[in-house]
This record gives sequence, C-alpha cells and structure tokens, in this order.
Amino acid sequence: MIHQDYFIRVIRAFFEALVRAMNIKDEKDRSNAIHELYEQYLGEYEFFQNANVEDALVRLSQFPEEERIDRTEMLAELYYVESDVRVYPINETLLERALALFEYVDQHGKTYSIERLKKMEDIRRRLGLKQS
Repeated sequence: MIHQDYFIRVIRAFFEALVRAMNIKDEKDRSNAIHELYEQYLGEYEFFQNANVEDALVRLSQFPEEERIDRTEMLAELYYVESDVRVYPINETLLERALALFEYVDQHGKTYSIERLKKMEDIRRRLGLKQS
C-alpha cells in the first residue's frame, strides 16, 4: 500500500513536470526539460531515442509489474510531446512510437481514458492514418 501511494505521487509529479515542460516557450529549453523527464522517470534518454517499441517495452519491464503500464504511458506521453519540438522524419517516428505505446496501454491497462483516445486520434490524423 505504501509503494502504491508513493507511485501515485510519482505519476502526479511526472504529469505536473510534463505540463511545465510543455509550457516552456523556448524550444531548446523545452527539449532539454523533456530530456530530463526521460532520465528522471524512465532511464537513459539516448536508449529511448534509438529503441524501437519492442525494445522500449523490454526496458520498461525492469520496473515492478504494478508500475509498467503507467511507465509505458509516461514514455508514450514523452514521445507525443517531444514530437512537437523535433523535425521530420524524427517527429513522425516519435508519433508512431507514441501511438503504438498508447495502443499497448489501451489494450493492457485497466483504466479507460478518453484523453488517451483523443491523443491516439490526433496522432493518427497527424500521420495521415485511417481513424478507428
């Protein structure tokens, strides 16, 4: 129970920090803030930039089982947000990864999220994919 309460605070802190990062006007500073979020909440930034979705999921399996879906969603959020500060083709790669991870969370998670579904629709639209 104590671990669960602690992890809920970690999730809240992550999303608060993500909102702060998204509100940074300077793109370089925003990019640096996003980079720090990878390092603080998930692990080595360079790994997640170069990993495919399957390898990222394997890396996330290092976290306790009860945290994995939330950590996966954190990574999807970071890819999603970071796509706004990167240029083609990197931004498309990040969006594709974010979509795959959001779909994974949607299929394996226990929480229904309209916000997640809206982000998935936005990604599909931005990538020119058929809406589901």
